[in-house]
Amino acid sequence: MSWYDTLRYHIGPPFLMVTTTIGVQFLALVGGDGTKTWSLLGNTHSWTIVGIMLAWALVSLWVPGKEFLGPTTSYGYTPRYKANGLQFFFVSLAAFLLLLYIRPETAVELVDYFPQILASCNVLALILCTYLLIQGKVAPQTKEIIEPKPFLYEFYRGMEVHPRILGVDVKQLTNCRFGLMAWELLVVGFFVAGWIKNGFTMAHFVCAALQTIYLAKFYWWETGYFNTLDITLDRAGYYICWGCLVFVPAFYTYSSYYIVAHSPVISNTAALAVLVLGVASILLNYRVDWEKEYFRAHNGKCDLWGKPATYIEATYESVTGTKHSKLLTSGFWGLARHLNYVFEILSAVAWCLPGLGYGVWPFLYAIFLTVLLVHRVFRDEEKCRSKYGVVWEKYCNTVPYRMIPGVF
Repeated sequence: MSWYDTLRYHIGPPFLMVTTTIGVQFLALVGGDGTKTWSLLGNTHSWTIVGIMLAWALVSLWVPGKEFLGPTTSYGYTPRYKANGLQFFFVSLAAFLLLLYIRPETAVELVDYFPQILASCNVLALILCTYLLIQGKVAPQTKEIIEPKPFLYEFYRGMEVHPRILGVDVKQLTNCRFGLMAWELLVVGFFVAGWIKNGFTMAHFVCAALQTIYLAKFYWWETGYFNTLDITLDRAGYYICWGCLVFVPAFYTYSSYYIVAHSPVISNTAALAVLVLGVASILLNYRVDWEKEYFRAHNGKCDLWGKPATYIEATYESVTGTKHSKLLTSGFWGLARHLNYVFEILSAVAWCLPGLGYGVWPFLYAIFLTVLLVHRVFRDEEKCRSKYGVVWEKYCNTVPYRMIPGVF
């Protein structure tokens, strides 16, 4: 076994699981006002909040409505998702704003109970990941062939790509319905709590507004997300499910949470400049993703930037036979293979900037996202190289830069 295999399968997963599971609780305490406490299992208040959120997430996926079929896997399974993301986003946000209008102290309670809420999320996520591991080993729902790996790695990675529980897709439930909506409601709640504690600040408003715009964009594009590599290839385990149930609410909201107890010091003019930077980055991020979806919807027979789209024909093997694919080489996708990640990082930097002046703490998410997405570039390309073979090398020669044209 090589040193890389030892690190990947035996050292990395347990190290990451221990440090992140404990780390989110530590960050919640550090980012507060020094009065926060937490218990290992949460408390009545935190479980009430988490229970309501989970129930609402499930209801959104149980209601009758339009469905979206994701890409068929190599072993012949076609995942089904509920296509009501935008409605879910706006109904949830409107209901929460109404609650805050009627009972504004709810926002302060979210800040006060934040460490406990994360403790409850931790327990919920670990139970779910254990269930998914057992189910994948004892009674897998699909016919995919899974090469045995070390136990802790299997727990971390997950066993199945598209498991379902209580009639819904696990990854849509944990990511799109729980994690991302918790992110949105928490940043709005933190903004209101900051307003109550410190008075209105333009910087905190911009921080919350940019994240709201970003998440509204996601829900507008939610069905496009079901075609991305992280949901089509990554298995449902600790990495994704714990990540969405705990890490997203804890870490992705951290800049908003931190500036409740540490009121922003940047000027209103600077905050407005940050707003412009953030909105531009979000729109460009959406535009890059839209180009690929538009290209796919028209099977390559479309124009991008006023010219016919160009692409490289590719094939790959699945259990149902040879499949055909088109690798886009024009528009933004002709400049770099992952330019969308650059604009996503800039968006994150923008909503962290209202915490400028308080050291590295408000920028933890932007730093993490940069590391995550750079790593994902290599992880995704490893999968694509395995899938497409020599055609992928041809594609990389045609579009030589990974993220930043002329640089990287």
